[in-house]
Amino acid sequence: MPKFEEHCADCVRELGEPFEHVHRWLDELFAYVGSDHRPIRHNEKAIEKIRSMFGDRAAKAAEIHILADEGKIPQTTDKAFQLGMAFKPHIWQAYRLEYNLD
Repeated sequence: MPKFEEHCADCVRELGEPFEHVHRWLDELFAYVGSDHRPIRHNEKAIEKIRSMFGDRAAKAAEIHILADEGKIPQTTDKAFQLGMAFKPHIWQAYRLEYNLD
């Protein structure tokens, strides 16, 4: 799992700027739920949310970050994602709040 500085360096190499705000937003929930933060903001919905907040290049930075952490872009429609959420109701609730699914 890359550190903040590594995520920024990856984006400088690929996009020409560090996109610190994107990396902070993606990992912001770590302070509250530890490594369980990833299902909430490390998925395709998070990339689209970043695109709406910060634009296309920031969305690409989010993709770079998520790929470095996860090895793929998790899809929230995948059975594995949904099953994982079923065993973590507090994370499921946070996810639903993040994307206004209630």
